Amino acid sequence: MKMNEARAGRPGLLPALLGWANSIAWFWIWVGAIGFVLTVHLAFLVAWPDHFIHEDGGAYIIQAESILKGQYIEDAIKRPYGVAVFLVLLSKLFGPHILVFVIAQHLMSVGTALLVAATVRLAGAPRFFALLAFFFAALHGRIIHYDNTVGAETISNFLVSLAAFIAAGAAFRNWPPFLASACVGLTLGALMVCRSAAIGQAVVILLWLLLVLDARLLRRLGALGLAAVLASAVYLTPTAINAVVGKRSSGNEILAVISFVIGYSGDFDHGIHLEHKAQAREYVAKMRAADTSLGWPDVGEYQWPFGAVHRLKMAGENDADLERIARDIFIETLTTPSTLYRHLTGHFLREMDFLLFDANSVARRAPSPQGYEAFVQREPYPFFGSPTGFKRGQLIQDYYKPGWLLARFLPTADRLQGYLSEVMRHGYAPSSDLVQVCCGVLVSTEYDDLPGPIVWLSSATLGLALVLLIGVPASYAGFVRRVPRGLVAVGALMILLALVSAAFPAFLIYGFNRYGYYAIPFLGGSSAVLLWLLFESIRGYGGKSEAARGKAGA
Repeated sequence: MKMNEARAGRPGLLPALLGWANSIAWFWIWVGAIGFVLTVHLAFLVAWPDHFIHEDGGAYIIQAESILKGQYIEDAIKRPYGVAVFLVLLSKLFGPHILVFVIAQHLMSVGTALLVAATVRLAGAPRFFALLAFFFAALHGRIIHYDNTVGAETISNFLVSLAAFIAAGAAFRNWPPFLASACVGLTLGALMVCRSAAIGQAVVILLWLLLVLDARLLRRLGALGLAAVLASAVYLTPTAINAVVGKRSSGNEILAVISFVIGYSGDFDHGIHLEHKAQAREYVAKMRAADTSLGWPDVGEYQWPFGAVHRLKMAGENDADLERIARDIFIETLTTPSTLYRHLTGHFLREMDFLLFDANSVARRAPSPQGYEAFVQREPYPFFGSPTGFKRGQLIQDYYKPGWLLARFLPTADRLQGYLSEVMRHGYAPSSDLVQVCCGVLVSTEYDDLPGPIVWLSSATLGLALVLLIGVPASYAGFVRRVPRGLVAVGALMILLALVSAAFPAFLIYGFNRYGYYAIPFLGGSSAVLLWLLFESIRGYGGKSEAARGKAGA
């Protein structure tokens, strides 16, 4: 009898060994993938080690310095405080140096890609498609470019992906719903403290969690309410602190935000504040006439609405009066059917096309990292060691010093630098022409005037959206085979996060290169989901054919 039991147990031994070997293999595949992505980020850091400030980066540096020096009350920068608090935390942990900030951003960007991949995996995707999502989200040149400059982009994407990951765990893996909702709420609150424009992504994640969470309606509403309350509490914390310490508001960016909508779509011939509109009417008409179907040739031309709005001010009026007048015209523009329709069809959709498909020169062309030299030299921040004075390759020569034991297995500093320089030639270094990635595939370098890889990701995302919009109702009607619930849910989440991330700047007529950063990780996630859907369709078709053959043979 014991022999029979042993024989019965043997068939289970081989599958167990194969499963164990498969897990080990995938562990090392992920180690290699993460190592490769970190190497690409390192190559960029080493190639541009002193160009860490872009157009908006200096404001966060100034805020952080004010807090560290105890001059918080005198600070007068119109930016949310979250990024500055993050920089202060890094300064306390590792020292106040701009190189620390940038290294942290590169690591967080890789973390964002891992969270996107993990979210896809939680939904039930095979490991291979989660790996593809990781590569799509981590290796885009535009992502790595802006990871190398201090700003709100990296931490914002990280917090969005973290909230989405926690929400997916509650929806697909039965994590405790109220604990998960609390974590989602705290994460989204921190997100909006870093970038108030991220409220769109926050709303998407909260509503998605409400719809997908496997619980009774009252329990789902309770979880949503908890997340919303905690997010609001965290978001309002800086305002409460300012009230306690007596810091006056330094103003906000409302005027800058609404200027574009007013300039491009406001009615300057009718409506309210006609006497103010009269002062800007001729200028607005002239600039609108110069607009083309492909927008403006450069970023400077895009910003003409600032001049239009400032022409609204009459003698004796102050900035507060101008902001009130502009706010009234902005509300009028959005609540008047004719102007709102013109704005959505004539500008918003066009800017979404520009942003997602590199459909004009402003959206396509990123400034070369060398172009940030002007910001670095114009606004030095000696408190944070900026400019650093580092030259290309110097970081490796100064800091890459493996011990005598590791030196036997690792390359020398010169060989490592040569490898990193070779990596840069495959689509990351500035070039005016397409360059070869591998296997004959040519891509834009993000520094030319040609559509880049974002076009592929956006096309895949829109393709997935169309398939889900048509296929899901058709599957419920019985016309086609149903796809896994997790695939539909995570695909919808990635699509909505990508589109909402692009929609806010596009609605403000500002669809140029940098804002594609916010959408790319989720475009990558939805692209991987589309490939997963194709795999499921092929597998389902194959299974159906096999069943049909078996039926015919019987």
